[in-house]
Amino acid sequence: MFLVVPGCVLAVIGARNTPVDALIGWILVGAGVGVLVAAGAPRLRRGRQVGVSGPDVPMGVAAAAAFVAAYLVIAGLLAAFGGDVTAAVLILLAMAGLRAGHRDRPGSRDAPAAARNPHDVQASATSPASSVPVAEMATDELCMAWRRSYYLLFVTPDDSAHQRVVQRRQDFLDEIDRRDRRGFLRWLDSGAKAGSDPAPYLTTRG
Repeated sequence: MFLVVPGCVLAVIGARNTPVDALIGWILVGAGVGVLVAAGAPRLRRGRQVGVSGPDVPMGVAAAAAFVAAYLVIAGLLAAFGGDVTAAVLILLAMAGLRAGHRDRPGSRDAPAAARNPHDVQASATSPASSVPVAEMATDELCMAWRRSYYLLFVTPDDSAHQRVVQRRQDFLDEIDRRDRRGFLRWLDSGAKAGSDPAPYLTTRG
């Protein structure tokens, strides 16, 4: 359950970063998936004869909602953390699903395993955007890290992790200000927000 809140936050981020026409298209695709599942579920369910029962509407609605939600979460991951982190998360989820499926197979034996601390998992996923010293980062990387760190503020698991993200964000700002004071001030004068991009206002790029 501890992944529900980060998942909702990522879904909101994905919705905000998806063009309206693309979002409508994915919703329509999800509706199509729901229709297929609703029509096919009664045929696959044991103990029912083909053609005896009609479409399983609740199952279809659930499948459509799950499809759209999965898309929004993936879009949110891409927007907040980039392709590398998104690919790693999807691979981990696939491996977890395969492992769970194997464990649920008849005759499979449950091997004892050390329980993983949910806080450790969440902390590793919500650590500050980069551990590289800010002085060694390119200006474009600083701006991207600044924007990504904004979303981490919503999903940090505890006060100490939240404070680390806040300090890291301050380091990004200080370094951008040091490199391009005039561009930094132009960004502030434009009404800079916590998650806005300072890059268009800077003269020192790269």
